[in-house]
Amino acid sequence: MGSRGRERTFDRLTRLATAGLDTTDLIDEAGVLLAAAVPHDCGCWHTTDPDTLIETGFRAHRMPPPDAEVARFAYLPDDFNSFVRLAGARRRAGVLTEATGGRLEGSVRYRELLRPNNIRGELRVALVADGMCWGNISLFRETPHDFTADEAEFAHQVAGVLGQGLRSAGVRARAAVDGGTAWPGVLVLGVRGEVIAVSGPARAWLAELGAPGAPDLAPLPFAVLALAERARMEGEAASRVLGAGGRWVSLHASVTAVDVRPAAGFEVSLVLQQANPGAVAPLLYAAFGFTAREREIVELVVRGCSTAEVAERLFISPLTVQTHLTSIFGKAGVRSRRQLTGLVHADSAGLG
Repeated sequence: MGSRGRERTFDRLTRLATAGLDTTDLIDEAGVLLAAAVPHDCGCWHTTDPDTLIETGFRAHRMPPPDAEVARFAYLPDDFNSFVRLAGARRRAGVLTEATGGRLEGSVRYRELLRPNNIRGELRVALVADGMCWGNISLFRETPHDFTADEAEFAHQVAGVLGQGLRSAGVRARAAVDGGTAWPGVLVLGVRGEVIAVSGPARAWLAELGAPGAPDLAPLPFAVLALAERARMEGEAASRVLGAGGRWVSLHASVTAVDVRPAAGFEVSLVLQQANPGAVAPLLYAAFGFTAREREIVELVVRGCSTAEVAERLFISPLTVQTHLTSIFGKAGVRSRRQLTGLVHADSAGLG
């Protein structure tokens, strides 16, 4: 595709990002457009928790579902073009051959994942909007093909647009909450990612995250696998994931040494539970694009403060408070303080 064709694709992606689609539909439709501009043999998209950059969802195109081994090698922080580095870099997209200077063998990910699957070309993109990463893309081409500098440049250009789209899709999520389990659940994974123990409530939360449940819980949701691998690297980790039933699920993971020898590996214990509003609110504020002052006002409004009380506490005029509230209502898609308070407090149970 030439430059004019990519310009048209960029415009179509921009319109798509503001079309009000849910996350799955946005990824699927954007994936079709992206494939026309940057052809590839297979690829995958991930949503991420923007605070921790831990992957919370997975959508594959002509690829098998990821397992613990994939999570272990695909997200090594010290490998070339790690998503964490791309999210913080000036350029949001990177080609593996360029990053390695043509010495692909220097990449653990290439040696362990790509080469065994006859993949040479890898293009990674961090979907960053307003400084926060809401997702990632990996595109692959079979040997001997690779991605060009022009294709990487186009991927960089659309990274912000797609990041904004994922951000908006997350806060538009609508689902009926069935009032299921609210008890925390415990899941223990072995050194190879196998399930060692799982409590009844954990099974329910895993089902909320997309696990089939029986007979052995395989495959586990990618959000769980990614969190476990982050915990193996850092000792502990946490993330927030929007479940299929519309509730936000809080996941906490920590490691336990099963042997004094480092090579023996670690078990990982995870606690899954319904996220409280305080844990979800910062994510929503970022997703809505609230300014620092707007966040302060929202926090006071949901506590029940009147306009005069907000003005007094923040040392601003009541008129300024009302001006900020007008902006807040517009960004959040609500019309009243009551709706705003309900949105924030209900978000541990769904974004409705």
